[in-house]
Amino acid sequence: MVDVRIVNSVLAAVQGTYEAVLQMQAQFGKPQAVKDITPKYNLVTIIGFLGNIEGNFVYAFNEETALKIVSKMMGMEYNTLDELSLSAIGELGNMTSGSIAMNLEKLGYKIDITPPTVVTGRDMKISAEGLIIKLPVSLFIPEDVEFHIAIRGGK
Repeated sequence: MVDVRIVNSVLAAVQGTYEAVLQMQAQFGKPQAVKDITPKYNLVTIIGFLGNIEGNFVYAFNEETALKIVSKMMGMEYNTLDELSLSAIGELGNMTSGSIAMNLEKLGYKIDITPPTVVTGRDMKISAEGLIIKLPVSLFIPEDVEFHIAIRGGK
């Protein structure tokens, strides 16, 4: 079983980043352990982490939510998922993961994060080892963001 402090530090980091970057308060659904990562949305950011614990942060967005996020980040209306908007979505994942890493370090878990990888496609299944926690997040509409964290023992 995962240390509940890890889950709480992840929630605090996601909330803090979304408040700072998007000026929005995220609402969280109930975290649940799942067997694999099968995002229900077609736009996914994957960030790995290594250290005392290892694994992946996986953020999935529906296209409409992604465009609203990009519009907020850019300070103007954005209607196209292009290279610039995908880069902005990746950067939001990077900022969120950096905040998670800082929160985990306060708990004694030193991790380094990888650069974000943003992928698009249908019916994705992301291979991950260890405990996988799925967290529904609501920003603009209920559960329009899906967050997974896969955790396993590290060095």
